Amino acid sequence: MAPKLPLPKLKRERLELDDGDFLDLDWLNKETDAPTLVLLHGLEGNIDSPYLRRMLNQLAERGWRGLLVYWRGCSGADNRLDVTYHAGRSEDLAKVFEHLSHNGNKAPTFMVGYSMGANILLKWLGEQGLTQQLPDIDAAFAVSTPFDLALCADSIDKGFSKIYKHYLLGSLKKKIINKFSSEKLLKLLNLTAKDILLISSMREFDERVSCKLNGFKNADDYYRKSSSKYFLKHIGVPTVILHAEDDPFMSPSIIPHEDELSEYLELRISQYGGHVGFVAEPDKSGNSFFLEQSILEYFDGTMQQVEIA
Repeated sequence: MAPKLPLPKLKRERLELDDGDFLDLDWLNKETDAPTLVLLHGLEGNIDSPYLRRMLNQLAERGWRGLLVYWRGCSGADNRLDVTYHAGRSEDLAKVFEHLSHNGNKAPTFMVGYSMGANILLKWLGEQGLTQQLPDIDAAFAVSTPFDLALCADSIDKGFSKIYKHYLLGSLKKKIINKFSSEKLLKLLNLTAKDILLISSMREFDERVSCKLNGFKNADDYYRKSSSKYFLKHIGVPTVILHAEDDPFMSPSIIPHEDELSEYLELRISQYGGHVGFVAEPDKSGNSFFLEQSILEYFDGTMQQVEIA
Protein backbone atom coordinates (compact mmCIF):
# COMPACT_ATOMS: atom_id res chain seq x y z
CA MET A 1 0.00 0.00 0.00
CA ALA A 2 1.29 3.44 -0.92
CA PRO A 3 2.12 5.79 1.97
CA LYS A 4 -0.33 8.60 2.68
CA LEU A 5 0.61 11.64 0.66
CA PRO A 6 1.32 14.83 2.61
CA LEU A 7 -1.13 17.65 2.12
CA PRO A 8 -0.21 20.94 0.52
CA LYS A 9 -1.11 24.04 2.52
CA LEU A 10 -4.89 24.54 2.50
CA LYS A 11 -7.06 27.42 3.68
CA ARG A 12 -10.39 26.59 5.32
CA GLU A 13 -13.49 28.64 4.55
CA ARG A 14 -17.04 28.18 5.80
CA LEU A 15 -19.82 28.81 3.30
CA GLU A 16 -23.12 29.73 4.92
CA LEU A 17 -26.19 28.27 3.23
CA ASP A 18 -29.60 29.86 2.83
CA ASP A 19 -31.29 27.28 5.07
CA GLY A 20 -29.02 28.07 8.03
CA ASP A 21 -26.60 25.21 7.51
CA PHE A 22 -23.06 25.43 6.14
CA LEU A 23 -20.46 23.78 3.93
CA ASP A 24 -16.78 23.76 4.75
CA LEU A 25 -14.38 24.39 1.87
CA ASP A 26 -10.62 23.89 1.65
CA TRP A 27 -8.76 26.15 -0.77
CA LEU A 28 -5.42 25.51 -2.43
CA ASN A 29 -3.65 28.58 -3.85
CA LYS A 30 -6.79 30.65 -3.34
CA GLU A 31 -5.17 34.01 -4.06
CA THR A 32 -3.69 33.04 -7.44
CA ASP A 33 -5.14 33.69 -10.89
CA ALA A 34 -4.54 30.12 -12.05
CA PRO A 35 -7.22 27.73 -13.34
CA THR A 36 -9.54 26.39 -10.63
CA LEU A 37 -10.50 22.77 -10.09
CA VAL A 38 -13.44 22.04 -7.78
CA LEU A 39 -13.23 18.62 -6.09
CA LEU A 40 -16.40 16.78 -5.06
CA HIS A 41 -15.82 13.74 -2.84
CA GLY A 42 -17.76 10.51 -2.62
CA LEU A 43 -19.78 8.83 0.11
CA GLU A 44 -18.05 9.36 3.47
CA GLY A 45 -15.09 10.93 1.72
CA ASN A 46 -12.82 13.37 3.56
CA ILE A 47 -9.36 14.88 3.48
CA ASP A 48 -7.84 11.44 4.07
CA SER A 49 -9.36 10.01 0.89
CA PRO A 50 -6.39 9.00 -1.30
CA TYR A 51 -7.96 10.27 -4.54
CA LEU A 52 -8.36 13.74 -3.03
CA ARG A 53 -4.81 13.86 -1.70
CA ARG A 54 -3.40 12.72 -5.02
CA MET A 55 -5.27 15.40 -6.93
CA LEU A 56 -4.39 18.15 -4.47
CA ASN A 57 -0.73 17.22 -4.83
CA GLN A 58 -0.96 17.34 -8.61
CA LEU A 59 -2.66 20.73 -8.48
CA ALA A 60 0.01 22.04 -6.11
CA GLU A 61 2.74 20.94 -8.54
CA ARG A 62 0.97 22.80 -11.36
CA GLY A 63 0.29 25.90 -9.28
CA TRP A 64 -3.45 25.59 -9.95
CA ARG A 65 -6.19 26.60 -7.56
CA GLY A 66 -8.08 23.79 -5.90
CA LEU A 67 -11.38 23.96 -4.06
CA LEU A 68 -12.28 20.88 -2.01
CA VAL A 69 -15.97 20.87 -1.13
CA TYR A 70 -17.02 18.93 1.96
CA TRP A 71 -20.63 17.83 1.90
CA ARG A 72 -22.63 18.57 5.04
CA GLY A 73 -21.09 16.92 8.08
CA CYS A 74 -18.01 15.58 6.25
CA SER A 75 -15.41 18.16 7.25
CA GLY A 76 -15.03 16.89 10.81
CA ALA A 77 -17.74 19.21 12.14
CA ASP A 78 -21.41 18.25 12.47
CA ASN A 79 -23.73 20.30 10.30
CA ARG A 80 -26.29 22.39 12.16
CA LEU A 81 -29.60 21.17 10.79
CA ASP A 82 -31.36 17.85 11.33
CA VAL A 83 -30.57 16.81 7.76
CA THR A 84 -27.70 14.95 6.10
CA TYR A 85 -25.81 15.14 2.86
CA HIS A 86 -27.10 12.74 0.24
CA ALA A 87 -26.55 11.73 -3.37
CA GLY A 88 -29.12 14.15 -4.77
CA ARG A 89 -28.36 17.33 -2.81
CA SER A 90 -27.32 19.29 -5.88
CA GLU A 91 -28.60 22.56 -4.42
CA ASP A 92 -25.49 22.64 -2.24
CA LEU A 93 -23.27 22.43 -5.31
CA ALA A 94 -25.31 25.24 -6.86
CA LYS A 95 -24.48 27.37 -3.83
CA VAL A 96 -20.78 26.53 -4.15
CA PHE A 97 -20.85 27.58 -7.80
CA GLU A 98 -22.60 30.83 -6.93
CA HIS A 99 -19.93 31.52 -4.31
CA LEU A 100 -17.17 30.65 -6.77
CA SER A 101 -18.57 32.85 -9.51
CA HIS A 102 -18.28 35.86 -7.20
CA ASN A 103 -14.68 35.05 -6.33
CA GLY A 104 -13.15 37.24 -9.01
CA ASN A 105 -10.91 34.68 -10.74
CA LYS A 106 -11.10 34.95 -14.54
CA ALA A 107 -9.10 31.80 -15.34
CA PRO A 108 -10.87 28.60 -16.49
CA THR A 109 -12.96 26.69 -13.95
CA PHE A 110 -13.34 22.92 -13.93
CA MET A 111 -15.13 20.41 -11.72
CA VAL A 112 -14.40 16.77 -10.94
CA GLY A 113 -16.73 14.50 -9.01
CA TYR A 114 -15.90 11.11 -7.56
CA SER A 115 -18.54 8.40 -7.03
CA MET A 116 -21.42 10.06 -5.16
CA GLY A 117 -19.83 13.44 -5.88
CA ALA A 118 -19.92 12.53 -9.58
CA ASN A 119 -23.64 11.76 -9.31
CA ILE A 120 -24.29 15.15 -7.70
CA LEU A 121 -22.16 16.87 -10.34
CA LEU A 122 -23.96 15.26 -13.29
CA LYS A 123 -27.38 15.83 -11.73
CA TRP A 124 -26.59 19.52 -11.18
CA LEU A 125 -25.24 19.97 -14.71
CA GLY A 126 -28.39 18.35 -16.10
CA GLU A 127 -30.62 20.56 -13.98
CA GLN A 128 -28.86 23.63 -15.33
CA GLY A 129 -29.41 22.40 -18.86
CA LEU A 130 -33.11 21.86 -18.19
CA THR A 131 -33.46 25.48 -17.09
CA GLN A 132 -31.23 26.66 -19.95
CA GLN A 133 -29.00 28.41 -17.42
CA LEU A 134 -25.67 26.79 -18.19
CA PRO A 135 -23.05 27.35 -15.49
CA ASP A 136 -19.92 29.25 -16.43
CA ILE A 137 -17.54 26.32 -16.05
CA ASP A 138 -15.30 25.17 -18.87
CA ALA A 139 -15.50 21.39 -18.44
CA ALA A 140 -16.26 18.63 -15.94
CA PHE A 141 -15.11 15.07 -15.21
CA ALA A 142 -17.15 12.34 -13.48
CA VAL A 143 -15.39 9.28 -12.06
CA SER A 144 -17.17 6.01 -11.14
CA THR A 145 -20.67 7.49 -11.11
CA PRO A 146 -23.55 5.60 -9.43
CA PHE A 147 -25.95 6.60 -12.22
CA ASP A 148 -28.81 4.52 -10.85
CA LEU A 149 -28.89 4.65 -7.05
CA ALA A 150 -31.42 1.84 -6.72
CA LEU A 151 -29.20 -0.55 -8.66
CA CYS A 152 -26.20 0.51 -6.59
CA ALA A 153 -27.98 0.05 -3.29
CA ASP A 154 -28.82 -3.51 -4.27
CA SER A 155 -25.46 -4.32 -5.90
CA ILE A 156 -23.43 -3.32 -2.86
CA ASP A 157 -25.01 -6.18 -0.90
CA LYS A 158 -23.51 -8.75 -3.23
CA GLY A 159 -20.11 -10.36 -3.66
CA PHE A 160 -16.84 -8.57 -2.96
CA SER A 161 -18.58 -5.19 -2.56
CA LYS A 162 -19.90 -6.34 0.83
CA ILE A 163 -16.50 -5.34 2.22
CA TYR A 164 -17.05 -1.76 1.10
CA LYS A 165 -20.62 -1.84 2.34
CA HIS A 166 -19.53 -2.87 5.81
CA TYR A 167 -17.17 0.10 6.05
CA LEU A 168 -19.48 2.70 4.49
CA LEU A 169 -22.61 1.61 6.33
CA GLY A 170 -20.73 1.46 9.61
CA SER A 171 -19.40 4.97 9.10
CA LEU A 172 -22.85 6.35 8.23
CA LYS A 173 -24.47 4.72 11.25
CA LYS A 174 -21.77 5.99 13.59
CA LYS A 175 -22.16 9.52 12.25
CA ILE A 176 -25.92 9.53 12.91
CA ILE A 177 -25.53 8.10 16.42
CA ASN A 178 -22.85 10.65 17.28
CA LYS A 179 -24.81 13.58 15.84
CA PHE A 180 -28.16 13.01 17.56
CA SER A 181 -29.05 12.42 21.18
CA SER A 182 -31.19 9.40 22.13
CA GLU A 183 -34.20 11.69 22.47
CA LYS A 184 -33.59 13.24 19.06
CA LEU A 185 -33.23 9.84 17.41
CA LEU A 186 -36.61 8.78 18.76
CA LYS A 187 -38.23 12.06 17.77
CA LEU A 188 -36.84 12.26 14.23
CA LEU A 189 -36.57 8.60 13.27
CA ASN A 190 -38.44 6.63 15.90
CA LEU A 191 -35.23 4.64 16.32
CA THR A 192 -32.79 3.92 19.12
CA ALA A 193 -29.03 3.78 18.67
CA LYS A 194 -29.32 -0.01 18.87
CA ASP A 195 -31.91 0.00 16.07
CA ILE A 196 -29.53 1.95 13.87
CA LEU A 197 -26.63 -0.37 14.61
CA LEU A 198 -28.79 -3.31 13.53
CA ILE A 199 -29.49 -1.84 10.08
CA SER A 200 -27.96 -4.31 7.66
CA SER A 201 -28.17 -2.77 4.18
CA MET A 202 -27.75 0.56 2.39
CA ARG A 203 -31.33 0.46 1.18
CA GLU A 204 -32.58 -0.07 4.73
CA PHE A 205 -30.43 2.81 5.98
CA ASP A 206 -31.78 5.09 3.26
CA GLU A 207 -35.35 3.98 3.96
CA ARG A 208 -35.19 4.41 7.74
CA VAL A 209 -32.72 7.29 8.09
CA SER A 210 -31.79 9.25 4.94
CA CYS A 211 -35.34 9.58 3.63
CA LYS A 212 -36.88 10.60 6.94
CA LEU A 213 -34.24 13.27 7.58
CA ASN A 214 -34.29 14.68 4.06
CA GLY A 215 -37.96 14.70 3.07
CA PHE A 216 -38.25 11.72 0.73
CA LYS A 217 -41.28 9.43 0.84
CA ASN A 218 -39.18 6.27 0.76
CA ALA A 219 -35.98 4.85 -0.71
CA ASP A 220 -37.47 4.45 -4.19
CA ASP A 221 -38.56 8.11 -4.16
CA TYR A 222 -35.06 9.16 -3.08
CA TYR A 223 -33.34 7.03 -5.70
CA ARG A 224 -35.62 8.18 -8.52
CA LYS A 225 -35.29 11.88 -7.75
CA SER A 226 -31.54 11.75 -7.10
CA SER A 227 -30.11 9.40 -9.75
CA SER A 228 -28.07 11.26 -12.35
CA LYS A 229 -29.14 8.92 -15.18
CA TYR A 230 -32.32 10.96 -15.58
CA PHE A 231 -30.37 14.19 -16.14
CA LEU A 232 -27.61 13.12 -18.55
CA LYS A 233 -29.52 14.07 -21.69
CA HIS A 234 -29.73 17.71 -20.61
CA ILE A 235 -26.06 18.40 -19.80
CA GLY A 236 -24.69 21.32 -21.83
CA VAL A 237 -21.13 21.51 -20.48
CA PRO A 238 -18.27 19.44 -22.00
CA THR A 239 -17.95 16.50 -19.63
CA VAL A 240 -16.08 13.19 -19.53
CA ILE A 241 -17.60 10.22 -17.74
CA LEU A 242 -15.01 7.60 -16.78
CA HIS A 243 -16.31 4.22 -15.66
CA ALA A 244 -14.86 0.75 -15.17
CA GLU A 245 -16.63 -2.43 -16.16
CA ASP A 246 -15.19 -4.15 -13.08
CA ASP A 247 -16.51 -1.57 -10.60
CA PRO A 248 -17.39 -3.72 -7.55
CA PHE A 249 -20.24 -1.39 -6.53
CA MET A 250 -22.13 -1.66 -9.79
CA SER A 251 -22.88 -4.15 -12.53
CA PRO A 252 -21.97 -3.12 -16.11
CA SER A 253 -25.70 -2.77 -16.78
CA ILE A 254 -25.63 0.57 -14.97
CA ILE A 255 -23.51 2.16 -17.70
CA PRO A 256 -25.70 4.52 -19.75
CA HIS A 257 -26.31 3.97 -23.46
CA GLU A 258 -25.25 6.51 -26.05
CA ASP A 259 -28.85 7.57 -26.67
CA GLU A 260 -29.12 8.55 -22.99
CA LEU A 261 -26.27 11.05 -23.27
CA SER A 262 -26.21 14.63 -24.45
CA GLU A 263 -23.86 15.64 -27.25
CA TYR A 264 -21.58 17.27 -24.66
CA LEU A 265 -20.83 14.01 -22.85
CA GLU A 266 -17.88 11.75 -23.65
CA LEU A 267 -18.26 8.26 -22.16
CA ARG A 268 -14.99 6.45 -21.48
CA ILE A 269 -15.36 2.82 -20.46
CA SER A 270 -12.37 0.92 -19.08
CA GLN A 271 -12.29 -2.85 -18.69
CA TYR A 272 -10.44 -2.40 -15.41
CA GLY A 273 -10.27 0.37 -12.85
CA GLY A 274 -12.48 -0.72 -9.98
CA HIS A 275 -14.19 2.03 -8.04
CA VAL A 276 -12.25 5.31 -8.30
CA GLY A 277 -9.15 3.23 -9.00
CA PHE A 278 -7.69 3.54 -12.52
CA VAL A 279 -4.07 3.13 -11.44
CA ALA A 280 -0.98 2.43 -13.54
CA GLU A 281 2.62 1.59 -12.62
CA PRO A 282 3.40 3.45 -9.35
CA ASP A 283 6.25 5.93 -9.11
CA LYS A 284 9.17 5.72 -6.66
CA SER A 285 6.93 6.93 -3.83
CA GLY A 286 4.54 4.04 -4.41
CA ASN A 287 1.78 6.27 -5.80
CA SER A 288 0.09 6.15 -9.18
CA PHE A 289 -1.26 9.38 -10.63
CA PHE A 290 -2.79 7.86 -13.76
CA LEU A 291 -6.33 8.98 -12.88
CA GLU A 292 -5.25 12.49 -11.95
CA GLN A 293 -3.17 12.87 -15.09
CA SER A 294 -6.05 11.63 -17.24
CA ILE A 295 -8.37 14.22 -15.70
CA LEU A 296 -5.89 17.09 -15.99
CA GLU A 297 -4.95 16.19 -19.56
CA TYR A 298 -8.61 16.48 -20.51
CA PHE A 299 -8.84 19.92 -18.92
CA ASP A 300 -5.59 20.96 -20.62
CA GLY A 301 -7.11 19.96 -23.96
CA THR A 302 -10.24 21.97 -23.17
CA MET A 303 -8.14 25.08 -22.53
CA GLN A 304 -6.21 24.59 -25.79
CA GLN A 305 -9.45 24.35 -27.74
CA VAL A 306 -10.66 27.61 -26.19
CA GLU A 307 -7.37 29.32 -27.07
CA ILE A 308 -7.58 28.11 -30.68
CA ALA A 309 -11.18 29.29 -30.97
